[in-house]
Amino acid sequence: MSHAFERARATSTSASLARTPRNARHANASSRRFSRARASASDDAEAWEKFYAAHSRNGASADVRFFKDRHYLRRAFGELVDADARAHPETFRAALDPKTLGDLGCGVGNSVYPLIRANLNMRVTAVDCSPTAVATLEKSPEFDPRRVRALVVDASEVNSMVGRVNDASMDAVTAVFFLSALTASGMRNVAEEVRRVLRPNGVLLFRDYARGDVKNAGDSSQFVPGLRVDSATESDQMYRRGDGTLAVFFEPSELNEVFVSVGLVGACEIVSHTVTNRKLGVTMERRFVQGRFVKPAS
Repeated sequence: MSHAFERARATSTSASLARTPRNARHANASSRRFSRARASASDDAEAWEKFYAAHSRNGASADVRFFKDRHYLRRAFGELVDADARAHPETFRAALDPKTLGDLGCGVGNSVYPLIRANLNMRVTAVDCSPTAVATLEKSPEFDPRRVRALVVDASEVNSMVGRVNDASMDAVTAVFFLSALTASGMRNVAEEVRRVLRPNGVLLFRDYARGDVKNAGDSSQFVPGLRVDSATESDQMYRRGDGTLAVFFEPSELNEVFVSVGLVGACEIVSHTVTNRKLGVTMERRFVQGRFVKPAS
């Protein structure tokens, strides 16, 4: 259930925005603003499997050319690597202190592989609800079963990893454009599981969509990713995309409340950066939520 396709979606959306007249974009915004979709999570895993299958070359694994490695995570989650790795995000680095990492919504490995290149002692349990995504991750030339264990698991379910990932077994858990794929109930289930699998002083690190991001802005209708979910108990900024996957835009306070409620300690903040598509002449200001939460030692 990964948003490894974030850059690809941004590029295709930029093209649509550049080609669409401004008045048409406003008309689309009006119609979408009053559209509603259901909030049920029952079909979410199937929607993600269809997404990866749709980007498959042979029906068995996804076309990795569609997905971009997240080298920026070495800087964003700098505590997982050393200063040398942060300065050279695409290279392999020497072994550091051993770390065990859980990656939620691993997709085809666009977070996993940049991070294990940064620390040859890192061991990762990679989790995704899509069998196609997991199969693709395992077919990478970098896949080493001694270092990476890939599991087909819908992490939004209650006790999703019980029996497969031990209590207090992870130094860190990462979730990159994963939380935005969850309903409110799925988010609570994930928070509980994260607390269970983290060791004392273990850390949760995440990045995801923020409210006010260009994809969430009312005047930029081409960036609104689908039908707004109609539910009194769900975020008013939750959308169901045309392919069936969810997209939620967060305020930091919402995520702070979720993870503090299960006993984690930390904070979430807004990070932003400018993305330019030089070919199309389109510049976008992106806003994300980034968080760091620790499981207390006692």
